[in-house]
Amino acid sequence: MKQSSQKDIPVEKMVGFILDILNPIFLIIVMIVIKDKIHSLVDNMVIEGIGYIFSGFTILIPFFSKRIFQKIPNKTQGEMVVYVLYNIPLIFGFIYFLLGGSLRYSLGFAIVTMGYFLLAGRFVFGESDE
Repeated sequence: MKQSSQKDIPVEKMVGFILDILNPIFLIIVMIVIKDKIHSLVDNMVIEGIGYIFSGFTILIPFFSKRIFQKIPNKTQGEMVVYVLYNIPLIFGFIYFLLGGSLRYSLGFAIVTMGYFLLAGRFVFGESDE
């Protein structure tokens, strides 16, 4: 009975779900709760520049993830590493928010994290993924 339940939900998918779906939801709630307490730490031009830099790195994450996944011999561990890498946009968004950036754009980074988990699997893991 335990073997059939393990085949239903692989451990790497559960780790990915927790990291890339539940974690962003929790952080979104935190950002909404503290949004009135956050004040800009740097000039708007600096925040804007940081946002562009973070966005550029965010776009490249699936490509980096694919290369890293291909180098890890154990595919289960490789998938977990990729799911951790998918959290980078969430971290970027939270840092952006704490520096005084817009909550709207920070939410966008969190949504990208969820989207990578839900949509980027076939690109990163290859055609064998569901």
